[in-house]
Amino acid sequence: MKNNGFDGGLLEYGNLMKRGYTYFVSNAGKIIAAITAAVAVLVTFTDVSFAGLGSQSFTSTLALMLVASYLIYFSLEDAGEKLGEECESYTAAEEKYLAAKRKIQPSDIGKLRAFCSQYSAEELEYRRRCYVCEMGYSYEELEAYKDGEKFSKSATRVFKRALKMKAVRLGPQTLLSRERHSGTSELSNPEATKMLSLILRLIPSTLCTFLTVSVMLTAKDGLTAEGVIDSLLKLSALPIIGFKGYSAGYLYVKDTKVLWLETKTRLLESFAMRK
Repeated sequence: MKNNGFDGGLLEYGNLMKRGYTYFVSNAGKIIAAITAAVAVLVTFTDVSFAGLGSQSFTSTLALMLVASYLIYFSLEDAGEKLGEECESYTAAEEKYLAAKRKIQPSDIGKLRAFCSQYSAEELEYRRRCYVCEMGYSYEELEAYKDGEKFSKSATRVFKRALKMKAVRLGPQTLLSRERHSGTSELSNPEATKMLSLILRLIPSTLCTFLTVSVMLTAKDGLTAEGVIDSLLKLSALPIIGFKGYSAGYLYVKDTKVLWLETKTRLLESFAMRK
């Protein structure tokens, strides 16, 4: 009984924490507005002046704030994504996707690849039809242009732009993998892009290391109220950037990634119905 009570307490605590994070994300705009208002209040009680763009103080402070902003934004963006993956809409979309994925057998890969090729061609034709219709022309006129018929300059520009549209790159790996892949083929060697990916991931840490090694800190003499306000004003941008990154990561998963999973689910279910 005690264990059940303890486990229930932990579960309730976890739910409270999750609701707290969700509250901060959904009210990020209000929090940013409150911080901005507080900064405006501080500024009204001081004489505002701008440091010279070429001064040493300006350059060092700018470099420090840029690196800090970069690290805070992307760190909290990743944390926001983790929170988004716990929301009901994402978990429901993921469960439906995994259920549709389990219906695909190894023997279906060849048929699935043919299905993907057919879908890409049909989707390209659909986008072209929509585009030429939006521009005031018919798809039959586009076909006539392809056969060599002459049209006005404005119509020719529309048809050329429509014919330049590319088919979406879709294959079995795209539908059966939970992650996005940038390779041109599911058989492309991942070693080709491994080094570049690792270097890009190291950029924030490299910048942080460079800055921490090069910075020399000295205590300010005679710190006054003006100095405190000046420091608070410089630091006020960081929580704003942090909230923006956190909410951007959360909304990316809640909206964009959920829609992506739902689209793949519909395609897999459509293939399962045809096979």
